[in-house]
Amino acid sequence: MKNSVKRSFLIGFALAVAIGSANAKDNVSYPNASTPGLSAAVTVYAGVYRPKGNGPFPAVMVLHGCGGHDYNHQAWAERLASWGYVAIVVDSFGSRGHGSLCKRTDLVTPADRITDIIGTAEYLAKQPYVDKDRIGLLGFSHGGWTIMKAVQESQYLSSYGVKAAVAFYPYCNPKTDTKIAIPLLVLMGADDTWTPADLCRQLLASDALKKAAPTEMVFYPGTYHSFDRPERIVEVEGWSVGGGLKKHRVGGNPASAEDAFKRTREFFDKRLKN
Repeated sequence: MKNSVKRSFLIGFALAVAIGSANAKDNVSYPNASTPGLSAAVTVYAGVYRPKGNGPFPAVMVLHGCGGHDYNHQAWAERLASWGYVAIVVDSFGSRGHGSLCKRTDLVTPADRITDIIGTAEYLAKQPYVDKDRIGLLGFSHGGWTIMKAVQESQYLSSYGVKAAVAFYPYCNPKTDTKIAIPLLVLMGADDTWTPADLCRQLLASDALKKAAPTEMVFYPGTYHSFDRPERIVEVEGWSVGGGLKKHRVGGNPASAEDAFKRTREFFDKRLKN
């Protein structure tokens, strides 16, 4: 990796965090879309970041990973706002009284978080600066897992204005995630073992996916989980596919991250701005 690429990535990330700290965001709350007997009613807390101008703008929901909401999601929200999107960072764990759930990912499920997505779409539909028919999803790890479930045809999210989704290093289930109904981009580290890249490859190769909405996957060689973050590569312990706790390599890969930023912007621009 060239030092100039690494330096550019870290400087760009630092600027995004600095801008996010300097600019005020709107802290908002609203109800999720609870279903009696299936999902509990929750007040969802979120942060809204807006582009300059009156809009209406397309919007992107940012769904955090198993570690909960942190500075990286704020940096992503600022990045999205600079691209011309209203970004809303949805704190699904904090709204339920949790912090990191990397060792107990079952305490908040994708089904729970889908109720947050619907509640967020309903909130955005009431804002005059949002184009309620042009909404995207952007999720990381646990948030990416949520997206894999949310884009299935049984969820009807397109009726809430959701038109595109980008999942960073999600958990793919090649047996159950085949009825994708919303255009989807998956960005994975080829060497990811926490949310195994091979499962996403199997899903992409399945015959059933040929009947689904357009689905694109990118696998970055020499890249691990959380590659869009600036931290160095370390080993962390967390829930693993198949059960139990295992250690996994996680950490940033500047070259892969820069390419993923570019692909994410192009994907959303094509489906939410044209």
